[in-house]
Amino acid sequence: MSIFDRFRLNGKRAVITGGSRGLGREMALAVADAGADIILTGRTADSLNATAEDIRQLGRQAWTIQADIGVPEECERTCEHIVAEHGPIDILINNVGGRREDIPTEDMPLEKWHELIDLNLTSTFLCT
Repeated sequence: MSIFDRFRLNGKRAVITGGSRGLGREMALAVADAGADIILTGRTADSLNATAEDIRQLGRQAWTIQADIGVPEECERTCEHIVAEHGPIDILINNVGGRREDIPTEDMPLEKWHELIDLNLTSTFLCT
């Protein structure tokens, strides 16, 4: 047995928020390559489907849920749906996040600040 065999994720199911692009996509592919089946959430159907297809090419199962995890009510519905459809989850990667480069922090309206807090912090709390 290789040392890497000890880190296999065969039989595990992982949820990766923001899993369709960038770091989320790369983490999804790495976790799938290690043997886990993947549930991806993201806002864009095309990129979700493309990432899911790449996961299936690795011989793993992949499911997609198009949702805006930064909206607390949508996040809660998505999490409830995942548990109802897939049962217990073995791995959760709270990858979703973002920032506003178009508005300096000192000029940011409170509403936009709350949107960032919901995206980067509240979503992690609710998903976990």
